[in-house]
Amino acid sequence: MSGFSRWSARLFDWFVPDTCLACRRPRHGLAAPFGLCRACHGRVVAVPAASCATCARPLTGDAGPAPRRCGRCLVTPPPFARLRVLWYYQPPLDAVIAGLKFERLDYLGAELAAAAAAHLAGEAARWDLVAPVPLHWRRRLARGFNQAERIAGPLAARLGVPFAAPLRRRRPTRPQVSLPRDERLRGPRAAISLRQRARVGGLRVLLVDDVFTTGSTLAAAARALCGGGATVEAFALAATPEQASARRE
Repeated sequence: MSGFSRWSARLFDWFVPDTCLACRRPRHGLAAPFGLCRACHGRVVAVPAASCATCARPLTGDAGPAPRRCGRCLVTPPPFARLRVLWYYQPPLDAVIAGLKFERLDYLGAELAAAAAAHLAGEAARWDLVAPVPLHWRRRLARGFNQAERIAGPLAARLGVPFAAPLRRRRPTRPQVSLPRDERLRGPRAAISLRQRARVGGLRVLLVDDVFTTGSTLAAAARALCGGGATVEAFALAATPEQASARRE
């Protein structure tokens, strides 16, 4: 690096300090992944291994042979065969996902996808296609991108699995995290469908989203894929904490 480049970098750091996305304190010498400082990164809570294989709710006691499922999923299975979730959607991780969705911090998509790929290492042979949950064109136009694609694309590349976006939202829906629980449970059942020229028959699809709330969005997307002849497993970066506390088994 030339002397001018070093001077420019120091000047940039002086006027635009590298701050943690969660606590907003400077990260100098304390940087950690996902735009967090080390202290905040240490407070990210992982979903426990002893969780339902199809809704990520923590399990207690004997819930049957592996992969273990909660009573609700045993009685009414979702349209996806399996769900993987890394963390809980709570501080400080909520600031990271907000940075990806609303602050256009593109590097977060690649970093989060790298963490997802590490979690899914050795399982790439399970899938023929990685697909994102779709965003309605109006919201995509306003935001400039689909955050699920920002995760799913790099994830597919790291896994060595083809990437495609075969789904579309036929009508806009309000963000699930902002809705009352009863409205989230009703979900966007008829809002998601296959694109007209999409062909997914016989494919094993990994369906990717950023946040898992009630599962209604992932379920609607999975139904559309299954209707086209695919089998579906799902992945989300995070689940809302109520998934852990509302219905423990």
